[in-house]
Amino acid sequence: MDPDQPSFRQIRTNKGGQKLLEGGYQYLTHRRVGKNSHWQCEQRGECKARVHTKGMEIVKRTNEHLHAPDVQATACCEIKASIKRKARDTQDSSHQIIGEGMLTASEGTAAKLPKLDSLKRTIQRQRASVLSAPVQPTALAELVLPAEYQRDVYKRQLRHIRYFTTSTYPSSGVAPSQL
Repeated sequence: MDPDQPSFRQIRTNKGGQKLLEGGYQYLTHRRVGKNSHWQCEQRGECKARVHTKGMEIVKRTNEHLHAPDVQATACCEIKASIKRKARDTQDSSHQIIGEGMLTASEGTAAKLPKLDSLKRTIQRQRASVLSAPVQPTALAELVLPAEYQRDVYKRQLRHIRYFTTSTYPSSGVAPSQL
């Protein structure tokens, strides 16, 4: 294993938190202080194992796991996270995204993945969350236009004013400020 590469991987949970995957075990965030994170085993009620990280390095382990590692469940989490990330970042078809995710999956991992229809719905939900419409403003002060639209509106106003002043009153001698 490359010493520069971390021996674990962090993924996003369904509720926006972080999950650490390492050696067939899954850990959930227990506490964060700056760059230091304390993680506890996903099977909290049964297992007391914990890991402490500093940045992307494991610095301390406490307690042993009271259960066997589940490499297939860990691989399943990685595949689902990959599918969600690709759904948000690309416009590939659902079948293409799922197919790419399944390329590296073993038979056991593929068996633990959700059904095809569920994965498609997951992709649709991820894309809907990215493309969702902003909240309706209740006052004009809350209305925020992105910068690219602000410039476009301004340019259209200038074109309209130029067209209006040059085509309607070309020789009237009326200054645009008097209109």
